Amino acid sequence: MVEVRGVRKSFGGVEVLHGIDLTVAAGEVTVILGPSGSGKSTLLRAINHLERPDAGLVRVDGALMGLRRVGGRLHELRERAVLRQRARIGFVFQNFHLFPHLTALENVAEAPVGALRRPRARARREAAALLDRVGLGDRLDAYPRQLSGGQQQRVAIARALALSPRVLLFDEPTSALDPELVGEVLTVIRDLARGGTTMLVVTHEMGFAREIADTVVFMDQGRIVEQGPPDAVLDRPRHPRTRAFLAQVR
Repeated sequence: MVEVRGVRKSFGGVEVLHGIDLTVAAGEVTVILGPSGSGKSTLLRAINHLERPDAGLVRVDGALMGLRRVGGRLHELRERAVLRQRARIGFVFQNFHLFPHLTALENVAEAPVGALRRPRARARREAAALLDRVGLGDRLDAYPRQLSGGQQQRVAIARALALSPRVLLFDEPTSALDPELVGEVLTVIRDLARGGTTMLVVTHEMGFAREIADTVVFMDQGRIVEQGPPDAVLDRPRHPRTRAFLAQVR
């Protein structure tokens, strides 16, 4: 479902991704761990072309992200075509990014109307069903300011699901939440994992990673240092850097 090959990315002359290779099969959950500044978020953003890689290729469901092949050469897609590709990839950010002037229902219904030209009445019905799925069926008319952080993040997850994405990307979805609100968001993500949704999740929640991941990836300084099943990486890490990181976060 997701194939990353030789992806490099630099900012201001500093290379933050050093030739990343990663494969995620359909229906699998890959959890990405690592210290701040290790390139985790940049990798997610490169997957859906929010960041254009300096080198390398990304394929999602077989399609080259941001590129098309013409006469044996690769050419950049126009922005509109990139936006259509992104509609197949749900992205849940740390800080929700909800529209403050729209209700929960309107936040979820907006993308299907704008991106997929879905009739508004249908989009609203589907948005209501998604909000009910994440436990917010009674808050359809609430504005973001009237919702807790955990509720806002659940609206953001419903919004990501509204386009029926092939893949969901989560960039530290609980890092901006008070500790008592973390559980309600993790419960929603856990349910998605059980339902067979293909996901890449950047998180510092070790117990959660162990529970939902098919594969755990540990990144450091822009490289994948170690990857494998959760029990192997979390309980029997081979690389000294992985062992040092886990000793600090447990």
